[in-house]
Amino acid sequence: MYYLPHDISRLLTEISPEQRDTEIEETIHDLAPLIAVKRNEYRHFGPYWWWVKPVLGRSPGARRSWIRGGYTDRQYLDTVDRHMLSHPAMDDPERWTVWLGLHYYRTETVDDTPAGFHIVQTGHRSATSYTVYDADASEQLDLFPGDESSHSGLAAFLADPTRYTGSAWLPRAEEYIAAGQPFHGAAALRRAIHRAVDGGDRARAWIRLGQLFQELDHVHKALFCYHNAYQKDEEAWIQGLMADAWMQADEPQEALQCFHAALQAMPGNPEYHAGCERAQRMVAEHGRVAAGYQLRPERLAR
Repeated sequence: MYYLPHDISRLLTEISPEQRDTEIEETIHDLAPLIAVKRNEYRHFGPYWWWVKPVLGRSPGARRSWIRGGYTDRQYLDTVDRHMLSHPAMDDPERWTVWLGLHYYRTETVDDTPAGFHIVQTGHRSATSYTVYDADASEQLDLFPGDESSHSGLAAFLADPTRYTGSAWLPRAEEYIAAGQPFHGAAALRRAIHRAVDGGDRARAWIRLGQLFQELDHVHKALFCYHNAYQKDEEAWIQGLMADAWMQADEPQEALQCFHAALQAMPGNPEYHAGCERAQRMVAEHGRVAAGYQLRPERLAR
């Protein structure tokens, strides 16, 4: 999922099950009628939608609405390791997952238009992108409601560059991060990636998102981002970033391969030499054989 055990430990520190239930009930009461009308709003929940949807469907505000439909993304749910949904502090995992979904929704709504994709961890070392789609909402998925042909609508669209370009999201992401809102920053960076008009902006956003995930100790998500930032003329630098991430994940055998690849392009780089030596020592201490990781050219389709 999106939140990892250390995030959950922090988020659950100051909330009791009673407070959780009160917060869920109040939030669901307000959201149900909104989502019943604004059908694309559910996409702000990302992977957590499949836990939030049934609770929303039981709300009076969802009566006779599409939310009570039975569609579920079984293919995605089958890929999620059950261990990703458990935590020692979660006495009722299903209920806590709904609460986490509502928290994710609040960090995601940095824009009226939901993000094009979410980055999730489905297992111990498996990070991927996920685009949430609910067939029950398919009757109305307009991203820009209203009369699109009107001059006023077009003027409003053109007046807000975040609606059609990714570069405007890069400084906004930094503002969130500087304000101590890293998850909002991550949401902004994904919009920068999705709306980028050139490869340079897209690569910069992927790299910054990878660095942010490393700071949050979401290492395998960081690796996923660096993999998608691949550009031939910057391969050595990206290999170096990936090497640091593998070291953070305590996987020196993987880091060693990335350091070697980085040194092939930049043989005189002292940082990569030092990292390579440190990884070699750790591999020798762990008694493991290098796994032969390579930066593959296949990336997230754009």
